Parts: sequence; structure tokens; C-alpha cells
Amino acid sequence: MERLRKAKVKTVLDVGFGRGHWSVALARAGFQVTAVEISALAVEYLQAWAKEEGLPIEAFVCPAQGLPTDRAFDAVIANSVLDHMFKEEAEEAIRRIHTILRPGGLLLLGMDGPPDEEDEKYPHLVFPDGTWQFLGGRRDRLLWRFWTDAEIRELLRGFVVEEFWVRPDGKRHVWSRKYAGDSEGFGAEGVS
Repeated sequence: MERLRKAKVKTVLDVGFGRGHWSVALARAGFQVTAVEISALAVEYLQAWAKEEGLPIEAFVCPAQGLPTDRAFDAVIANSVLDHMFKEEAEEAIRRIHTILRPGGLLLLGMDGPPDEEDEKYPHLVFPDGTWQFLGGRRDRLLWRFWTDAEIRELLRGFVVEEFWVRPDGKRHVWSRKYAGDSEGFGAEGVS
């Protein structure tokens, strides 16, 4: 929250909000929040939660790779979203995120760590782009792809990476900023 306040962020898009914890925390802190999720049930849940707390959160059903690009936001949060789709879909989602971020806007990206022994024991298919699809159990039909640190940096080539850290469980969190002079298209400059 402090980083968003220092950057004078007012509008935030929470992409793939899951249960809505980020959305609610941001709205409680006074940010104007729009939240999208592929699950209609999740959207209903967040709408009910926001109504109960009197929070003005706009939530609607939309896949990350289908984000409309007719609005602009000061910041976007995409936590554990892009690693649950095919690589090409994640690349399209990041292009759309780049388009809707205002020049100088912030992106917080959260990506899962490498597979562990529990992941490995679930039966799964592996697609040519490295995406897994689990077959059975509590993860049945779940898509998941491990992105290496280098792949994450390449995915963020239209952004300046300001902070890249790895938690003890291997999950990566990346704060990045859209180039201040880049108001159209996907940035051609390299990542710092």
C-alpha cells in the first residue's frame, strides 16, 4: 500500500482477484478498485463482500487475456494469474495490462515458484509451451506453468523492473513500472 501511495496511485485494477482479498484491502485503503476474474461465482462473492462493507468495488467477469483496453489505471495487480494459463495467453494478458496502464503506472506481478514434490505426484499433461494440466484430485483440470526468472523478465520487456524478489517458498513478486514516455503499444526498450 505504501508504494502505491508514494506513487500517487488512485485507480487500481486487480486482475484474477480470486477471493478478492487484495481488492477489499485496496478499497479499504481508499483506492478506486476495479476487479476482474474468470469465475462468475468469484465475482458474485466479491460483489456481496463489497456491498456488505460498503466498498465501491467494480467487479466483473473477464479473462485476463480478454481485458478491455478502453480504460486506464494507475496500477495493476496480477497475483498468481499469468502462471495459470497457456504462455501465449499470458503474453496477451501482459500486452493488455501494458496498454491499460498509464505511462509510469505500476504493476505488481506474483508468480508461483517451481513445482515441488506434491505437484510432481499429481498426474498431469505437459503441453509444448511447458504448461501443465493436472488430471484428477483437488487440482483437476487446473492449468499451471512455471515461469523461470528469465522468462518473467522477458514477459515484462515493456516495463522497468524495480524490484524482483523470491520468497522462501519460491514464489516470485515483481514490482515494475510502465515506461513513462510509453503511452502506446508494447515498449520496445529493454528491462532494467
